Amino acid sequence: MRTLRCTYLALLSLTLLPCGLMAGNYAFGDLAGTAQIDGAITAPAASAPAPGQQADARQDIPPNNNEPGYNWPGADKSMQDWHFLRVSTTATYLKASSADTAALQDGTGKCKLDANTLYSLYSLPAFEGRHIVAHFLTPLPGCSFSRGYVYMPDVHSTSAGGKGLLPVNVRAFLDTLAFAEGTNEHYNYIYTFVTFTSYAKHPRKKICSGGLCSTAAGRYQFLTATWDALAADLALPDFTPPSQEKAALELLRRTGSYPAVERSSTYANFAKAMTKNNTIWASLPGSPYGQPTYTVKELWAVYSAILKGYLAEIPPVIPAAQPTLRDFLCVPPTF
Repeated sequence: MRTLRCTYLALLSLTLLPCGLMAGNYAFGDLAGTAQIDGAITAPAASAPAPGQQADARQDIPPNNNEPGYNWPGADKSMQDWHFLRVSTTATYLKASSADTAALQDGTGKCKLDANTLYSLYSLPAFEGRHIVAHFLTPLPGCSFSRGYVYMPDVHSTSAGGKGLLPVNVRAFLDTLAFAEGTNEHYNYIYTFVTFTSYAKHPRKKICSGGLCSTAAGRYQFLTATWDALAADLALPDFTPPSQEKAALELLRRTGSYPAVERSSTYANFAKAMTKNNTIWASLPGSPYGQPTYTVKELWAVYSAILKGYLAEIPPVIPAAQPTLRDFLCVPPTF
């Protein structure tokens, strides 16, 4: 039985546009986990464009450099056949299709996945729209299928990598960027909330609305030119959520802001990181592109709520199957 090294992952979790898409109102309590803040924040209103004018969205692409950044866990060839999915703090379902959970029958259409639990998979999971497609190694109790769909926001991390493996300060900062850009947990958004299903490549779709034309796509609203440069430099094979996270972290590294992001639980570091990235994300304070922006104070309140939620939800990791001898080896899994 290929069971994951649960303790290692538990330790990892402990260390661990005009406003993008023209976002509307967001309740603070919906930002992350158990974080709750009274009231709501309103996205900045877009200024009226000049009649008949369409401007192309801009996004700075910092040159590659030697600035420090996040070091993703290295691959261990002896562990490359270990694949997993870890459920977040809320129980969810493995579904036979991507249909709404409420429309599916227990046992034949959906099977429960326990919160805070690691499940071993046959192979590396795939991504499709708002779902992760996974083939479970061990059949779930009372379940007639072992391959299906898991709602992406209910998943903490997988062996494909992703945000769940990052330090909590960094995760909260990335979530705040996504809030500012209007995408939140959506990795499949294109400018103006158009969605896509396949993560094989950047959608490369130019949309004009409200006087602005943009190819922005993904959780971090990468313009096509930005993505092409980063994908080439990082050898990213696709536009999946893990690839998007790597590209966003690379931008934070190149702007020299990653050390501040890593220590962004203090206001001074948070503000510094925001300022260093406002030529990349047009919704950030002081962005020079003439598009609506949030203030540092507004985004600090969002960040603080998200971070509070992450810190409150750090749980013990429960193995989903009987541990084997390999469970007790102090060898990190492949990410």
